[in-house]
Amino acid sequence: MAVNYFITGICGFVGSELAIALAKAGYRVAGVDRMMPHADTAGEFATLGIRFHHLDLLDRSGLAPLLTDIDIVVHAAGVSRVSDARANPMECVNSTVLATTNLIELLAGAARKPLIIYLSTREVSYYDTLDDTQVNVDHIYAISKKSAEQLLLAFANSYEMPLAICRLSDVYGGKRDHVNKLLPTFVKRAKQNQAVRVLNNQTRFHFTHIQDVIDSILDIVMLLQTSGHRQRCFELWSDESYTAEELAALVVSSFKSNSRIDYAVHGVVQDIGRIRLESRTWQFSPKFSLKDELNRLSESY
Repeated sequence: MAVNYFITGICGFVGSELAIALAKAGYRVAGVDRMMPHADTAGEFATLGIRFHHLDLLDRSGLAPLLTDIDIVVHAAGVSRVSDARANPMECVNSTVLATTNLIELLAGAARKPLIIYLSTREVSYYDTLDDTQVNVDHIYAISKKSAEQLLLAFANSYEMPLAICRLSDVYGGKRDHVNKLLPTFVKRAKQNQAVRVLNNQTRFHFTHIQDVIDSILDIVMLLQTSGHRQRCFELWSDESYTAEELAALVVSSFKSNSRIDYAVHGVVQDIGRIRLESRTWQFSPKFSLKDELNRLSESY
């Protein structure tokens, strides 16, 4: 019997790449998004038999019938960037916290309980290291994701539903990556020999290739289907990290660009590294490094 996947946020970067990879691997895939897919993504969905439903997760009556006979739910919907959450906190809460509540409540009431994979963020691990005096509006994104995690844990424990929380970090690669993110922006400007400007050097980025994310999700699904496995939180990022300044230098060097790097700021905060939340039996093992990928892209440019 074919495994049925249901993906929320299926038109987003990670959701669409995962859906297409799963369909190509022979899984049945359906999903929802309140946004319409781009034309090329819609074409691939149709070719691969991926069933797309244009629907908001807050639409309870529309969502409920879609959740029958589902084996695995990958919950990828919600605001995906710190800046977007800060600019519109209400939208962040609606699309992340309230939408998750609606989804998990419906799944808890289903006769057939699916395995749930929640795509969260490394920002939660960082947020957990802060004391109350350090919390500010830049952490709205992390707070919303943390709240969604806790809601999922509460329902999963109460209704005996298998759950994996996958915390992602700076996912890149694939043709559906957002062009206005830091890495694609640096690459674009280096290709055009334009100045690369570093505006914030207080964050270390742990870039994770989309294929490593997809492979890890499949590994985690197999792991959770093992009887008695209890791990709930999985960290999907590598120890390889870069400041914006280091990233700019790497990109310019990889493309042998004549771009000038403008250093607007200097100084780096201490990296939080890998946060140990509980005893681990599974560890993230990436196959792709950012440096190798940039070299590959530069050779094909």
